Amino acid sequence: MGFLSNFFDRFKASDFQLSPNQKIKSVQAEFKENFGLTLRVYKGKVLADADLTFAQLNQRTSKKVNWNEEELKIRANMTIKQVEDLINEQFGLTIQVANEYDTYNVGNHYTLGQASRKEDLEDWCKKEGYANSAEYLKKEGVKDWDEWYAKNKKK
Repeated sequence: MGFLSNFFDRFKASDFQLSPNQKIKSVQAEFKENFGLTLRVYKGKVLADADLTFAQLNQRTSKKVNWNEEELKIRANMTIKQVEDLINEQFGLTIQVANEYDTYNVGNHYTLGQASRKEDLEDWCKKEGYANSAEYLKKEGVKDWDEWYAKNKKK
């Protein structure tokens, strides 16, 4: 992790081309494929219906959804806050970036690359007094985060 991972994040990029006829769920799927994270799109303060197109969302929200001709480029070295602000500024959309399981919003100071590598979970485990996430997962009786989420989803 650390320096090399953050360095290579600068070169991982995805072009996001939002068009009025594109469904929200298509953009969310592309975001998850590229970054391994969940993109939450809101209509006001409520999650938008993922089956809507952005044009339909525009018709159903008081805030205008803009369609700038500029291409939106998101890189793995951008912070969550930078991504949220960029999408808001360029398209007038409110979004949140959540973990891959869509169980919590990732802290704004993490980069997409750090969040996709679960560095936020490493930090949380250390804050809770564990040496690392492997120690925490072992205590929980699971081998990885996938198993942990599957086990805890049922609770």
